[in-house]
Amino acid sequence: MKANFSGFQENKKHFTGIPAQFFGELLPAIKDINELKLVFYILWSAYTQGDYGVPFNVRDIILDENFLSGLEIPNEGAEPLLTRLLEKLAQDKILVKVNENYESSYFINSPRGRAAAELALSGSLFTNENQPRATLDIIKPNIFRLYEENIGPLTPLIADSLRDAEDTFPEEWIEEAIQIAVANNVRRWNYIDRILSRWQEEGRDGTNRQNTQEDYRRYLKGEYGEFGSH
Repeated sequence: MKANFSGFQENKKHFTGIPAQFFGELLPAIKDINELKLVFYILWSAYTQGDYGVPFNVRDIILDENFLSGLEIPNEGAEPLLTRLLEKLAQDKILVKVNENYESSYFINSPRGRAAAELALSGSLFTNENQPRATLDIIKPNIFRLYEENIGPLTPLIADSLRDAEDTFPEEWIEEAIQIAVANNVRRWNYIDRILSRWQEEGRDGTNRQNTQEDYRRYLKGEYGEFGSH
């Protein structure tokens, strides 16, 4: 353990959601410390990315050097260890295994994870290879967490919309649009999406526009007022 640990922060932004079933059904049954750490890591990673349908494989996990540093790695190395651990989690039905060409992918055994596994089996699952994975080296709020903390629950439909927005708009646009929605107390995705679309159509000068209450009233009652009423 790090000697400079300064204690837990109680701010909601620093919390990670773990399914309650883990503590009642899995925690008492997991005896191996490496297995326990890997389960926590996978649940944390899925939560951080805002998607319980994200696939995991040895190739991605082994890139997180900070995570690997906390494992008890035998002489044979990290890759065989991770392979065995993932296989064990699949056997215990914590994960769902899908064989794809020369590499196996693993999904969390949840409704969204099982649905993603079915899509992977049929060859219909689209994954963004350029999207950076969550690692323990750099932990920062993404738009999924930002949405949950400020707007509302992250449903699969909303998560898909947020992914589309990430591919279309700069991250700072999305963050500011969410801030505008919060300031106007219009906590709806269609309101945020309309702001982004209007900026895309008409342009946006983020360096000159001041986030004053007058601006917010204009957004609410003027350009975007129709979206705040439902």
